[in-house]
Amino acid sequence: MRIDDLLEKYFEGETTAAEEKELRTFFSSGPVAEHLAPYQPLFAYFDEEIARKEEKEEAVVPAVAERSARRKVYYMVSGIAAAVLLLLGIGQIFFSEGRRYCSDNYVIINGRCYTDVKTIREHAFRALEEVATTPDELIPALDRDEVDRRIIEEQLNDLRSLFDEEE
Repeated sequence: MRIDDLLEKYFEGETTAAEEKELRTFFSSGPVAEHLAPYQPLFAYFDEEIARKEEKEEAVVPAVAERSARRKVYYMVSGIAAAVLLLLGIGQIFFSEGRRYCSDNYVIINGRCYTDVKTIREHAFRALEEVATTPDELIPALDRDEVDRRIIEEQLNDLRSLFDEEE
């Protein structure tokens, strides 16, 4: 008999997938011979397990498809964000006026780079005028004669001390 041979081959582990399917079909088709009846629950169990596995795979396919779609959207958005950041970086490098490098001799005034000597002098004199104090601001007009007299006295004292030491 063909089924007996297939059973023997099955228990030896030598059957192909087609032969195992034939055995499952035979044992699930209905009543079988008495000597084969003990094997019927075994193959019925295999049929149930295979059906359960197929149901799980069918249930998993939409979840996998949903994850795959999410992953595609994520990669697309990530790629767009990376491209935007790259363009912003390139734009910052090439189109930023304040960050360009100057030549070897330069001065930075208010964040701008100047290499023209005439312009630099103008800026320097303007800055000095802003911070410089005139003698009138430093010494009141009423005390000017007194200050001049003190300065002359101090200079004379210094000269006297030089001559006194030499003697």
